[in-house]
Amino acid sequence: MITVHDVLSRPLFQSARVVAGHQGLSRSVRWVHVGEVPNLSHFLKGYELVLSTGVGLTNAELRMSFLSGLIQVGASALVLELGQYLPQVPNDMILVANQKGFPLIAFSEPIRFLEISQDVNGLVISQHYRTLDDLEQLSLKIRQSLLNTEGKEKLVRILYETIERPVAYRQRDNTEAPIVYGSWTDIPSLFVDVAPHPTLEYAPYAVIRQTILVFGHPIGDLMVGERSEELDERLYLALDRTAQALAQDFIRAESLDRLRRQEEEALLEPLLFHAHPEAYHCQRFRARYQLTVGQGFLIVILEPSAIRDIHLFSKSIPASFRVAEYHQTDRSIFVVSGPLKSLTLLKKTLGPVLSSFGPNHLFFAGSSGVYPDPSQMHHALAEANDATAIARYLKQPFISYKDMGIWRWILFTPHQDLERLLIVPELSPLLERQDASRLIETLEVVLAHIDSKQTASEILGVHRQTLYSRIHLLYQLLGNDFLEPPRRLALESAVTAYRYLHQSPMPEPLSHKF
Repeated sequence: MITVHDVLSRPLFQSARVVAGHQGLSRSVRWVHVGEVPNLSHFLKGYELVLSTGVGLTNAELRMSFLSGLIQVGASALVLELGQYLPQVPNDMILVANQKGFPLIAFSEPIRFLEISQDVNGLVISQHYRTLDDLEQLSLKIRQSLLNTEGKEKLVRILYETIERPVAYRQRDNTEAPIVYGSWTDIPSLFVDVAPHPTLEYAPYAVIRQTILVFGHPIGDLMVGERSEELDERLYLALDRTAQALAQDFIRAESLDRLRRQEEEALLEPLLFHAHPEAYHCQRFRARYQLTVGQGFLIVILEPSAIRDIHLFSKSIPASFRVAEYHQTDRSIFVVSGPLKSLTLLKKTLGPVLSSFGPNHLFFAGSSGVYPDPSQMHHALAEANDATAIARYLKQPFISYKDMGIWRWILFTPHQDLERLLIVPELSPLLERQDASRLIETLEVVLAHIDSKQTASEILGVHRQTLYSRIHLLYQLLGNDFLEPPRRLALESAVTAYRYLHQSPMPEPLSHKF
């Protein structure tokens, strides 16, 4: 970009002086125009360096109209030849130029406008050729990066090295940290609108942004830190070409990922959904995922299946493990393989990691046990299904099948058997009453906090005297031994099974109620 300041450094401007508008010396110059008529601005497009002898500026009204027109149309500066028509720059022009930051440049001796036009326009043209050469070099580096599949980070780095300004790329799904090069005070937050072409914005400081669009869908925003108030052509084209390259890289990555998923799903389907898969499929799985001696796998189910959650979960698995994915409409199935000991440790870390994704559990996950043989994958899937079902019921982000406790027995037993052998024999004295729901809730809380009546009354939200009255009624209905260990175990199991079969919520812990 050629600025007024660059023009003033040319040899032909050694005798020139800036008489007003010093704050506008960074204005861009794209061409030189010579004119004297008062309505000259009607013939300009902006960014012109205007040369004038002042022949039409002797009248105050005409010269103010002339100057205001140049400022309004966006001219770069006005160069005046002082002498026959204007012995000095009028004060009214100086006042307006200073107010608007519009440079007024004066020559006190005759000058050749033709030489100035040739010199400055030649400088602009040479700069244009340099811009084209720089863009050609940028395009070459981008093509090489795309052919070498070096990824989006390399493309952003190429742009940074070309324009030598701060560059950042933020994806719209917000699952990855922004790619940042250069010095940024602060990266603008996630955008929701679309800038299909490079646009100068203020958020909260000047930034040039272009949205990366793939088939009309925004996938990210490419940003360049900018301090000036205009969008340079070289920067515009460089940003636009990089944005196109990022879109191409995204399509390539998505296509390869889709092919990989199709291959994985074709391999996993017979193993997941057939109780007795063929040996051929087991052998293929062993070979593809290097399931050698001392290696094994576990299954994790994530539901519902949301792109953001899938990305977050995939990032939470260390790179030392191999992950195969099978996606369905309402859930995603992950087969994680690696050393048997490491898989056992991984299950212990998944809970805290999944819980850290957010306070509002918009998904639920469950994992199976660890198995060494792919022929056991159908059995592992059943375990992961059970764990996910209980995670959903308990509203917990993650549960391992190994840690399900009594829930394993409840899920395995047919519902009618639970009712006939457990729930009815233990709870029928309560279920036959109109206040059954209240009594079952009281029984559950009392059994859980048998040593603290104060805690039990606070969880139930009742006075302690009311609690004692309810406990007395429970003695009458269930017998004097209902708090003894053997009977207490049976009642706790019956209440848990009853709540699950009827999908009634469990009492909230004290920390959730207060």
